[in-house]
Amino acid sequence: MSDILTAQELSSYLKITTTTIYKLAQQGKLPSFKIGSEWRFKKELVDRWLEKGAQAAAKRVLVVDDEPGICDLYVKALDSRQYWVDVVHSGEAALEAVSRQTYDFIFLDLKMPGFSGVDTFKELKLRNIQSLIIIVTGYPDSELLVEAMRLGPLTVILKPFDLMEIKKSVESLVQMTSK
Repeated sequence: MSDILTAQELSSYLKITTTTIYKLAQQGKLPSFKIGSEWRFKKELVDRWLEKGAQAAAKRVLVVDDEPGICDLYVKALDSRQYWVDVVHSGEAALEAVSRQTYDFIFLDLKMPGFSGVDTFKELKLRNIQSLIIIVTGYPDSELLVEAMRLGPLTVILKPFDLMEIKKSVESLVQMTSK
């Protein structure tokens, strides 16, 4: 495949109609140029455009857990093309992270040394953080969970869990919140 593509070649490459290619080029939404009256597309620029679009559609996830192994499970379970996953190991670090970045979902462990998950959740609510909070706990009968439930998380996930459980949970949450 050449570095410079015609509309027909790009149509075949992207698996979309030539009409759509022309419309996107005319609207300036697709990196393109004209040679005479014909549209041309530099493959490298189109690939970057696609990657940028995929990144924009990716959900941002913050995992707050003092156990590195749990954090690693999230990173392994969530495809980097669909999810940007940041990991922090304390409530204080979570508050710092949300001051720099907006997240779609925050997976918040309840029982952490220092600033607990409940304390972190309260502070997130005070700061009017719009992220959907998912409580993660290995202590389903704890007072911390009862207190957290009063704050209104989206859901609770019980530990222990595995890669597939994380993946299914996140996919379900994404579908549920995008309706």
